[in-house]
Amino acid sequence: MHSTAVRTSSVKPAISLVLPAWNESEVILTAIAEADAALRLVSKDYEIIVVDDGSTDDTSALVRSAMATNPSVKLVQHSPNQGYGAALRSGFAAAEKDLVAFTDADCQFDLTELDRFILLARRYDVVCGYRIDRKDSFLRCFYSRVYNQLVRIALRTEVRDVDCALKMFHRDVVRNLSISGNGFLVNSEMLTQAKQQGYEIVEVGVSHRPRTEGTSTVSIGHIPKVLASLARYWWNGIQFSEPTDTTSVSSSTEDARRSSSLWGWMQFALIVVAAVFLLTNLGYPLIDRDETRYAEIPREMLATGNWILPQLNFETYYDKPPLVYWLCALSYQCFGVTEYAARLVPAMAALLTLIATIAFGSRNFDRKIGTLAGLVLMLSAGFMFTSRYLILDGALMMFVTLSMFAAYEAVHGDRVRLGWWFSAAVCCGLGFMTKGPVALALWLPPVLAFTWLSSSFAKPRAWHYALFVAAASMIVAPWMIAVTMQDASFLTEFFYKHNLRRFAGDFHDRPFWYFVPVLLLAGHPWSFLTIPYARFFFRQTPETRGRRPELIGFLMLWSLWCFVFFSLSRCKLPTYLLPSAPALALMMGHYLNEILRETGVPMRDEFARVWSARAATVATSLAGVGFVAYTLFCDDIVSPLTYLWAMLWTALLVGSVLMWTDRHQMRLAWASAATVTFMFAVMVMHQMLPAYSRSETLFGDVSALTDARQTPDRVVATVDHEFSEVPFYLDRSDIPNFDKVDDGELRDFIAQHDRTLLVLNDEVTMNELLSQVPNGSKIVPIGDRGAAHLIEVVPPMKSIRFVRGPKRLDIR
Repeated sequence: MHSTAVRTSSVKPAISLVLPAWNESEVILTAIAEADAALRLVSKDYEIIVVDDGSTDDTSALVRSAMATNPSVKLVQHSPNQGYGAALRSGFAAAEKDLVAFTDADCQFDLTELDRFILLARRYDVVCGYRIDRKDSFLRCFYSRVYNQLVRIALRTEVRDVDCALKMFHRDVVRNLSISGNGFLVNSEMLTQAKQQGYEIVEVGVSHRPRTEGTSTVSIGHIPKVLASLARYWWNGIQFSEPTDTTSVSSSTEDARRSSSLWGWMQFALIVVAAVFLLTNLGYPLIDRDETRYAEIPREMLATGNWILPQLNFETYYDKPPLVYWLCALSYQCFGVTEYAARLVPAMAALLTLIATIAFGSRNFDRKIGTLAGLVLMLSAGFMFTSRYLILDGALMMFVTLSMFAAYEAVHGDRVRLGWWFSAAVCCGLGFMTKGPVALALWLPPVLAFTWLSSSFAKPRAWHYALFVAAASMIVAPWMIAVTMQDASFLTEFFYKHNLRRFAGDFHDRPFWYFVPVLLLAGHPWSFLTIPYARFFFRQTPETRGRRPELIGFLMLWSLWCFVFFSLSRCKLPTYLLPSAPALALMMGHYLNEILRETGVPMRDEFARVWSARAATVATSLAGVGFVAYTLFCDDIVSPLTYLWAMLWTALLVGSVLMWTDRHQMRLAWASAATVTFMFAVMVMHQMLPAYSRSETLFGDVSALTDARQTPDRVVATVDHEFSEVPFYLDRSDIPNFDKVDDGELRDFIAQHDRTLLVLNDEVTMNELLSQVPNGSKIVPIGDRGAAHLIEVVPPMKSIRFVRGPKRLDIR
């Protein structure tokens, strides 16, 4: 606190009055005369400092004429115009009296009211006027009211009329304020800094006059500029602390070196545990529909030798670019065409994302926060449950994450580092090759916003972005050219139907709020920190602000834009938010470090440190009980391990409830929550999900498809569903897929063979099938597996007839 209240006891103190002026020749002499008359009433020692901010009229000449007759008048000149803030800064620097006041040179205030300011200045450090009956137009008053509300919310000034141009400060207060802006935001900047430094501020109502002479310099065109300045000042002056050197400050001490080494070993242990969790037990049957689809496409690449044009069921697949298919095909060549080889690709992508997150956090925070961020990412439900699942979003997450990390490193300094910038472009191009232009859509807005907002980071120019696009295009263009040569309609289908129309809601149409519950579930158990973290993020105490580095702002923009972008899209799936997971993990890792660093003493973060952890533990235990109960009630055959899980989760649930109010184990609250979450992940991903896939696969122990493996000449067709696992597991290229049961080619196909095994969508009724097979066909239901009816169709006896011409048979 720097309060200077009750310092002025003189009845008539010394006063400096600053009058900023720009092209005020019509009114400047009147302003000086009114100021002189008013100051004579309240002080014997005063000065009137006119700051001519680059006027192009006779303002400065008129001030000089006033100086000739009044020694209290001083002139400060700018050339050229530097802005309102610069004018005040120059006026304050020239002020020599104990009290420093300022007002505009347009005579809109009755300066005889300064006596009230002087009276209040005896007790307060800053005295602010507010216009009681404002004489401006309705529109300008409306703009001002909205602006004042924004300032009160964003800057916490708690002043009703922040831009009222009649204020008084003690001179030492003014000297302690660092005014950097040159525009209209200067009033907000001064009051915000005064409040941050603990000075006492008071408001007093003042009379306002309509402007009768001169021209106002404020117009509607200033609104965007003022709002932009407000946003930047909020970012740099209120929300985040200045960036610091990322080199560990404490590395000079032996204890710090030991601590850093300890956290380094913990990172290694975390990566080893994650590798075991992610890379083992991947060989269970593929789960329809995504896994079977994305495993079959690369198998068909190997079968056809065509690595350019993606195909599913040997027909062009326009949905996505081929990078993940290429990686799976390479994995097949190394390890064979197996489920393990297919799932190895997303599992490795997840592991590399985890390692990159730990490394980035260690480099830009410290090793402890890097470790905590890795732990948060590893134990987030959404990350755990998708990291071993064959979908494209995991690889997209990896490339977007690497691109964002590289972009931050590129702009972290006073110039753009081209090596990091080029790396970001390459990773973005690889993200494009994974899932299309969404990679660029997720990268560009947060990087643009961050570099625009931040005053401490390099600002890429247009040529930097041109270089970025060129580098990314070098990754994407060769494939786009090659695929167009094979199928001229591919890019049209891909960009229009599977990007623009998908964004518009042609597929998976969901409501706007869809991702709110998804994010809370995917972020478990860390989503229990949402409310405490919001308080930490927006708390405006100097101590808290000093604990929020600007990197947090970058991570917030990254994750927030990902959430907003996919919320704006009408097409929504839960996995779309995966690219935001590393950013959220780093934010939570940083926050965990803040709330856990003083575990031995009570603090305001006790709710986040203890009760959020206890709630997360109870919720995880309850979920464990629920999953096990569902398995016990729904499965006909239950393994003994499931009964062990049932006893364990019941005991954990009871124990976590009993421990709810125990205040003696607070230090272990989040450790226990993390342990229970990891146990839950192991149970679901290593036991329950494999068991589910085995129960749903078409290739079970009792299945005609299993027999078909031994008889490669068995005629098989899939109907009304992709059923990509059929050609995958049979390793065949002669299994047709009919999109609909009423496909006319299905009847002809059945008629051409003695008997056909149909893998039919279980939603198709027997009557629908009967209407599409040749008349007199014999239909033999074999059984149901997963989402399919297995049906054998035997057409009627083939008739043989002779046709004229050479000897040949026409078989129908």
